[in-house]
Amino acid sequence: MIAVVPLTVNAIFSAHPAAGIPPTGFRWSPDGRRLIYIIASPDRTKPPVVRLYDARSGRSRTILHAKAQVRGSRSRPIAQIAWSPHSDEIAYLNGGDLWVADANGEHAFRLAAGADDPQWSPDGSRVAYVHANDLYVASVGTRHSERLTFGGSATRINGDPDWLYSEELDVAHAYAWSPRGNAIAYLSFDESRVRPFPIQDYLPIVNTVEYQRYPLAGAPNPRVSLRVVDVRTRLSRTLYDGAPHDEYLVSFVWTPDGRGVVDEILDRAQQHLRLVDFARDGRGRRTLWSESSRYFVDVQPAPKFLPDGKRFVYLSARDGVQALYLVDLASGNERRLSGSAPIASIERAGAAGVYVSALLPTRRNLALAYVSLRSGSLRVVSHETGWHDVAMPKHGDAYVDAFSSFTQPPLVRVRQLHSQHNTVLFATPNLARFGLGATRPLEIPSRWGPLDAEITVPNNFDPQRRYPVVVTAYGGPLPVGSAIPSADRWQGLYTFLLAQYGFLVFSVDGPASNDDRVANEHLFRYRMGEIAMAGQLAGVDWLKKQPYVDSSRLGLFGWSYGGYLTAFTLTHAPNVFRSGIAGAPPADWHYYDTAYTERYMGVPQREAAAYRTTSVLPDAKRLSAELLIMQGSSDDNVHLMNSIALLRAFIGAGKQVDYFLFPGARHGVTGIPALRNLYTRMLLWWEHTLLR
Repeated sequence: MIAVVPLTVNAIFSAHPAAGIPPTGFRWSPDGRRLIYIIASPDRTKPPVVRLYDARSGRSRTILHAKAQVRGSRSRPIAQIAWSPHSDEIAYLNGGDLWVADANGEHAFRLAAGADDPQWSPDGSRVAYVHANDLYVASVGTRHSERLTFGGSATRINGDPDWLYSEELDVAHAYAWSPRGNAIAYLSFDESRVRPFPIQDYLPIVNTVEYQRYPLAGAPNPRVSLRVVDVRTRLSRTLYDGAPHDEYLVSFVWTPDGRGVVDEILDRAQQHLRLVDFARDGRGRRTLWSESSRYFVDVQPAPKFLPDGKRFVYLSARDGVQALYLVDLASGNERRLSGSAPIASIERAGAAGVYVSALLPTRRNLALAYVSLRSGSLRVVSHETGWHDVAMPKHGDAYVDAFSSFTQPPLVRVRQLHSQHNTVLFATPNLARFGLGATRPLEIPSRWGPLDAEITVPNNFDPQRRYPVVVTAYGGPLPVGSAIPSADRWQGLYTFLLAQYGFLVFSVDGPASNDDRVANEHLFRYRMGEIAMAGQLAGVDWLKKQPYVDSSRLGLFGWSYGGYLTAFTLTHAPNVFRSGIAGAPPADWHYYDTAYTERYMGVPQREAAAYRTTSVLPDAKRLSAELLIMQGSSDDNVHLMNSIALLRAFIGAGKQVDYFLFPGARHGVTGIPALRNLYTRMLLWWEHTLLR
C-alpha cells in the first residue's frame, strides 16, 4: 500500500518537478545515426542541457550547455542547432554567437558573433546566418564572414521572418541555400509602414522601451519581396514583389535542379492561394497550384520534393479535409493521395511513399502513418492509441516518438520503423504516490452534433456528492494536429491538483474547434466569440444534467484566445458561471494583428458590425461573475492595451474585477517563481469563488 502524498504547486514547478522534464528540440543528423535534443531548465534564466543520442549504441550523453537568448518581440527563442549535410559537424547558437563543433560536440570554436538561424551550405564548407537584419556567410575553414545583403535596419529585414510571419504564418526560416550552394533565396521585409508598438520594461534599473512592428487589423502590413542573392557576386535579384497587391509571401523552397524557387503566395484577404515556380534568373514564372475559398485558405508548409526531383507532395484542405496531394513539377498534374483521415504534417517523403502525422483512429488521436505513392493506401505505424509527436531524420530507420494519452504520462522513445526495438529517452517518474484522479473522454450533444469533451475527477470521487467544476477552455482556431483541449493526451499535473482540492475539471471543444474538417473552422467567420462560446454553453447544459455537479458553482478559465473566450462568455452569457480567470485576453479584435484577425473577421473598415459584436468591451456592463484578469507586462502577442481597455470598460460600467500583472513576462509566464505564483493564485481564486 503506497501512502498518498498531497500534490502541491511547488512539486509541479520546481528545479526537479514531480513529472520530470521531457526532452524537446529534436534534431536528427541527415544520416539518421545521431540525434541532438534539449533538456530545458525549469528556470529560463539558466542554460538548457544539450544531449547527443547515438542510434548505434542506444546511448545518450551531455555535449554542451548552450546559453539561449530570447529574441524579444520576434516571438521565438534563440537556441537553434543545425547539422552539417555530411552529419559530421553541428552549428549552434550559444549566447547569441554562432559556434561550430564536431558531431560529438567537441573541438568547438566560435564562428561569428551576434548570429541567428544558422544554415549549412550543401557542401558543408560554409554556414549562412542572419546578423543585424542582413544575411552573412562564414567559411568554416577560414572562419571569415562575408555580408551578402545590405540595407538591414529597424525597418528592413533581409532573410529573417518578422514577428507577423513567424507568429501567424508559420515561417520559421526566411532564407534557403540553392541545391548547388551558389545562391540563397530570401524574403525581404519592408516594415516602414507598420506601426511600432512600445513594450516597456518598467523596472527602474532597466526601464527600457522595445518597439515592436505590429500591424493591427486593417492597418498596413509589411511589404515583402522574394529575392535571390548570388553568393559569389553578392548581387541580389527580385523574383517577385508582393507589395503592389499587398500579398503574403509565405513558405518557399528551391526546385531540386536549382533553376527555380517555389513560393506560396496568399492574398491579403487570405481567400486565394497559389504555388508559383519563379525562375531563378527572373525570366519566367509558372503557377503550379491554386485554390480559393469564400471563407479563407489556411497556410501550409512548403512543398516537399520526392527523391526523383520531379514531383512533390503538398497539403491542402481544398476538398474539405486536410489531405496529401502528389504534384508533377513539369506538368502541374495533381493527384490526391490520402482519404478521409486529416493529415497534420508531412514527416518524410520517399521514393515509394510518404510518412505523415494524421488524426487516427479518431480526431482526438495523432498517429504516425505511411501513405503509398502508388496506391494511396494508408498504414498506421504508431503502436499505441493516443497522441504521438514524432521527429524523423531524412534517412534511416530510427525516429523519435513522444507519446502520451489520457492515462499515460509522457513517454519519449527512439523507435525503429522496421522492428520492435526502442530506446527510452524519457519516462515520466512514477506518480502513484500522489493518488491522482482519473480523466475520461466524453461526447456531449449539441445542435452541431456530438462535441468532444473530457472530465477529470478526484481519486475519491463520490457520485452522490455535488462538486464545483472548473471549465478550462481555449476555443479558438488551431491547425490540424494541434493539441486541442480534448485531445487524447496527458493533461498535466495541475488538472489533478485541482481535482485533489475537490474540483471537477472539464473541457469541451466547440463546434468550430474540431479541426478534422475545414467546414468547422469556417464557423469562426465573423463569429469569433459567439461560436466559441457555444461549445462552453453546450458543455454547461451537459454538466447541469449530471447529479454530481453543483451547477451554481462553475468557473471558466482560459489563456490567450481562451482568455478572450472567458471574458466574452462572462459578459455575453451572464449568470452561467460564478467566476472566471481570463489570461492575456484579446479585448477587441481591432487590437489584434492583421494576418490572424482578418482571416476570420475581414478588415474592420468593411466589417464594422462583426468587429462590434465580437468585442468584449460593449457588454462589460453585463458582467455578473467574479473575474480575475492576468497578463505579462511585456506581452508581445496580445498587447497590454487589451487588458487596459478591459479594465477601463469595467470601471466605466461600475464593475469590480481583479487584475494581476506579471512583471517582464511575455505572452506566457515562465520561470519557477512566476509559475508558482500564477498557479497558486489560480488555485486560491477557485477556492475563494467556488468553495465558499
